[in-house]
This record gives sequence, C-alpha cells and structure tokens, in this order.
Amino acid sequence: MSHFIGVDIGGTSVNLGLFNERMELLGRGDALSMADTGSGDELVERLAGRIDALLASRALERGDLASVGLGCPGPLDSMKGVILETPNIPFLWRYPLSESMLAKLHCPVALDNDANLFALGEAIGGAGKGLDYVIGVTLGTGFGFGIVLNGRVYRGATGTAAEYGLTPWTEGGELWEDTVSASGVVKAYHRLGGKAATALQVYELAEDGDENAQAVWQRYGKVLGLSLVHVVNLLDPHMVVVGGEMAGAWSQFHAAMERSLKEYIFELPAAQLQVVPAKLGSDAPLLGAAAMAAALPARAAQ
Repeated sequence: MSHFIGVDIGGTSVNLGLFNERMELLGRGDALSMADTGSGDELVERLAGRIDALLASRALERGDLASVGLGCPGPLDSMKGVILETPNIPFLWRYPLSESMLAKLHCPVALDNDANLFALGEAIGGAGKGLDYVIGVTLGTGFGFGIVLNGRVYRGATGTAAEYGLTPWTEGGELWEDTVSASGVVKAYHRLGGKAATALQVYELAEDGDENAQAVWQRYGKVLGLSLVHVVNLLDPHMVVVGGEMAGAWSQFHAAMERSLKEYIFELPAAQLQVVPAKLGSDAPLLGAAAMAAALPARAAQ
C-alpha cells in the first residue's frame, strides 16, 4: 500500500501527517518550530528528519513513501513549487521548496497554498463532505481563503486565486488581513487601552466579561462577515468553513460575522448558506496536502 505525507507550514510551526491510500490518518509527526529555523535549506533538512521519524514510527522507510504534499501561506507558484512573497515567512521568499524537498526525499513533491489545502481537506472529509462548492477560511497569523469546486481546488490562471487577505478594503489602504488576523485583534485591543499580548488573551478576557475585549471581537466578526460578502456573492458556495487558531474564539465573533454577511448577500443564499467551524481542525490541511500528493501523475515519480 502506498503512503503519503501531508505537511502544513505555518508562520509559527510546521505540522505533518502520514496517510494511506484511503486517506486515513495513520500518525502525526512532531511539530517543527519556525522560530528555530532560519533558512529554506534548514527547513528542508529538519522537515526530512521529521518525515523519517514519522515513517519509522509505523515501521516504514522512505521507499514506502509515494509522494509528499506541502501547504504554505501564499502567494506562491504551485506549478514551479516556489514560495513567492509569503508575508510571515520571509526566509522562504523565492525559495524552490518543492525542488529542494524532491532532491532530499527522492519522491514526488507538490506545493500549494495552505488555505487551499485546508479547504480541500474539509471538503473531502470534514464539514463540507458531500458538497460541491466549499469555501475555506483560515484565521491565524494571516487570513487565508481556499476555493473547492466539485472536489477540486480552484487555483486560477496563475495559481494565486483566493489570495484575498492582502486586498485593501478601506480608502486608507487597510488590508483585510490587518484586521482579520491575530495581530489585528491585539492591536485593536491596544487601541482601546488594553495590554494583552496575544489574541488568545483577548479572547479569554472577553469570555471573562471585559467589555473592550468583547468590542474587539464584535468588530472582528463584522469585518470578517464583510469580507465573506464578496466571496459569497461571486461564487455562491454551499458552505463556508472557518478554521485556524482564531476560530477557537468562535463564540465571541460568529454572531456578528453572520449578521454582517447575511445583510449584504441575496435572499436565497442568506437562507441556505452554511457558515460553520472546521470539523477536522489542524488535520484539515494535512489531509488536503496528502490528497494533493496522491493525485500527482505517475510520471512524476520517474
């Protein structure tokens, strides 16, 4: 039986999972800290070590590995396997990640935007299973989107479709990601006089009744909902799946998000659209990456 590795590269950590041909998760590798990694070559070396250890934990070797799928924040060139200018991991800019991993592991490697793979994972085996049109939204260090149409990721003409978080939404040039991100939440709380260091602390304060923290999450939800208006009106999906570390604050922002979203979309989608938290959590991008790897053409292995 063939085996596949799915890798999720984030701004703070790298996670990986081992899957079989049925896309069943067999095991997760030890997470790799990006704070301890200073270059693309170092990342490849350390990641290869994690992959070897994960294979060994299931009594497998590199020869049992059919292919590897890599998810990374964009923008990136998925056809060439090159990271372009992902804002939160500057040492990977213009780095040929797929080529370097191929040279290290000697097996086919595919690269795509992490939000695309999150959306694909949720569409295959998560909240969107069985639905034709699924939008995935990842909330964390950045703000990512992925589009899955009829079970396939929509990447556009240059592979940068759904790179929406870096789009300005105010006349002053404020980006969606400036607000709908962990740093955006912290900055908003600071503007109200708070001193929290992380978005998690702002969430905990809101849960404890801090009115300023609650106000931050209300605005967060409103802006997130407005960002979804454009996507829903353009694509008319069955479902929007919301994931990422910030989705843990769902109780504080989802009502405001749905109000602002449904105020500006058409009557029929407003009645039928499902907006739900992710079902697979951090496993979604791993599943999506492994499924992408499994879809690589046989000639890529030669």
